[in-house]
Amino acid sequence: MTTDTAARSPVIEMDGINKWYGDYHALRDIALAVLPGERIVVCGPSGSGKSTLVRSVNLLEPFQQGRLRVCGIALEAGEATRAARLAVNRRVGMVFQQFNLFPHRTALQNLTLGPVWGVGVSRREAQERALHYLGRVGLADFAGRYPAQLSGGQQQRVAIARALCMQPQVVLFDEPTASLDPEMVQEVLQTMEGLARDGMTMMIVTHEMGFARRVADRVVFMDQGQVIETAAPADFFERPQSTRLQSFLGQVLPH
Repeated sequence: MTTDTAARSPVIEMDGINKWYGDYHALRDIALAVLPGERIVVCGPSGSGKSTLVRSVNLLEPFQQGRLRVCGIALEAGEATRAARLAVNRRVGMVFQQFNLFPHRTALQNLTLGPVWGVGVSRREAQERALHYLGRVGLADFAGRYPAQLSGGQQQRVAIARALCMQPQVVLFDEPTASLDPEMVQEVLQTMEGLARDGMTMMIVTHEMGFARRVADRVVFMDQGQVIETAAPADFFERPQSTRLQSFLGQVLPH
């Protein structure tokens, strides 16, 4: 394999992924690949499987059928051992809807925990990383503040910086603005757009269609656990092929 071919090999590759919760079929025959530097936006109605999809990528949700390759780690259904989860978590960052910051630790301390205890980075290097990434998300002056002293948008930006401190190959976002007041949404989206300009590989579950138009290389539409349609933003929004996507866009886009 040449260096160029290796560089363009998928960071994420899902082949025939199926997942059930009891009798409920949550993911149905998912086949999806994400290349280095791609920004993939996943959208769809509530309960369509979007969050389950991204949580399956970093093994927070086990799948019962199919094959998954993440950052060079190949996994069959049922093979998500503790060692495999740790290996994937060191390479894949995750930003949740809830910020999940430790309330008794400062922003700086929240950022250094993962590199020090998860990867074995020295405290000095972890602090240097933390300060760098706090600056990257526009919060360089907030390192000493506790979560309760930050707005919701600032807390989510700290959560993004925390994910970046692990220096991941890809970052997953699971509806990162859903818990925010409307006036705070844009500051988080602007931070994510900055990461996109920097070439970060990103897989993003969101209802922010304007963001998808501006940032995505491809938009994935899901319904009832299936990938119904995948296209570049121009085709996705202007020339939807399936009647189900046409109906969805008719409901979520301004008229």
